[in-house]
Amino acid sequence: MHAEVISIGTELLMGELVDTNSSYLASELAKLGIDLRWVSKVGDDFDRLKGVIDQAWRRSDVTLTTGGLGPTSDDMTRETIAAVLGEEMTVQEDLLEHLKGLFAGRGTPMPSTNVKQATLIPSAVTIDNPVGTAPGWWVEKDSRLIIAMPGPPRELDRMWTHEVSHQLRERNPNVAIVTRTFKTFGISEGGLNEMIAPLFESENPVLGIYSKVDGIHLRAIATARTDIEARELIGPMEAEIRSAVGDSIWGEDEETPESQVATLMKKRRQSLGIMESFTGGILASNLAEVPGHREFLRGSIVTGSRDVVERMGVPRELIDRFGEASPEIAE
Repeated sequence: MHAEVISIGTELLMGELVDTNSSYLASELAKLGIDLRWVSKVGDDFDRLKGVIDQAWRRSDVTLTTGGLGPTSDDMTRETIAAVLGEEMTVQEDLLEHLKGLFAGRGTPMPSTNVKQATLIPSAVTIDNPVGTAPGWWVEKDSRLIIAMPGPPRELDRMWTHEVSHQLRERNPNVAIVTRTFKTFGISEGGLNEMIAPLFESENPVLGIYSKVDGIHLRAIATARTDIEARELIGPMEAEIRSAVGDSIWGEDEETPESQVATLMKKRRQSLGIMESFTGGILASNLAEVPGHREFLRGSIVTGSRDVVERMGVPRELIDRFGEASPEIAE
């Protein structure tokens, strides 16, 4: 099964918004074993949008659209899908009453423009959207799918997680994809490539190398019938990576530098106090995002000048001797 993603909205083409939806869906489709072959961005123009959706409909098993489901005149995803399939949109009374109820709950009457959000075509059913007013469309015809979802990332994430992904998984059985990421620091990208060069020739699992802010990441992706079989495929590759790279691996998968610090502090039953100057408090802020940070993070002082440091009781001679940004001054 292969797929295509279409991100819709003129604001995406003008740089007013960054298209995070297509990258999110790309990563999610890979987990389902669905091959993403094309990603497009198109503005709020009926003819151009119709051309893009028509092309996707003809060449892809699954077409995922994001955006264009709002109530305004420039939201044309529903109308365009209807035109591509040659079907007529009609208002569904149950959907209309639901929409009116949402607005009544807010204490405001529903604008007439929102009526379009209560429409369907014969080949479509609605996809629930409890965090917004725009229901999605699940369109199925001639063994192909168009799944139209809202543009706001919060609404998209909820709809994908609770309504869409499990249905697609059921349509793509006996395919499991497992990804493992090994995060390294202290070795250059080229140096790391030389150390494990033969592994990049593997076809399953495949291995990629990526330069990130927190170091060089190695990502192994295995495809099999089940998660267990896929993990077994990655096992030998992981062993070779660890043997070659050793302690330069500081984390795996979703682990972050902050989460690793938290794990070590809790394990050692240590506490942490921070003094920051040019970083402006970002270190403490990042650590404060880690669940359970209150167990080890005692507090932070953000200093901006020598005067601030001196007013905290640090003798000037220590500042002159060691400088503001030094362990001695922090202590």
